[in-house]
Amino acid sequence: MDDDVTVLPPFDVTRAAIDQLGALGGCVLIDVRDGGCCGSTYVFEALATDAVPAGAQRYGCPGAWLAVGPGAAAVLDGATLDYAARLKPPRFRVLRNPNTAYVCACRRSFGKPWPGPRQPGCRSYEPMPWDDDYDPPAAWKRQTGYGADTT
Repeated sequence: MDDDVTVLPPFDVTRAAIDQLGALGGCVLIDVRDGGCCGSTYVFEALATDAVPAGAQRYGCPGAWLAVGPGAAAVLDGATLDYAARLKPPRFRVLRNPNTAYVCACRRSFGKPWPGPRQPGCRSYEPMPWDDDYDPPAAWKRQTGYGADTT
């Protein structure tokens, strides 16, 4: 893909999300994996603009690229990607997704009906992978096993 061309995704991206893409070095991958309270969860990864994985589509403009993995591409059409700096932890989130009938309260998991608070698979306080400064609440760490050494 030509780096000086703007390619619009089939979903909305807020100004806050575009600004955060630029602040992270210009490229973030969004995809979907199994997990979370409702069965499927959005995952994000900061990338170098030349490190977009095979099978991912790249949208945006110079300085603010969004790579969309195949799992996310299947469910994001018509949704809105946002970044909320005021949330704890600050994070990207998918709002108003017409393709996911069931969504957990923190908007990180979707697919099945939300089973309620304090689930072991909860991702509500999980920091973005590049956020080294945020320390989740101790109760949430105990509930989910976050940060426990599994080796």
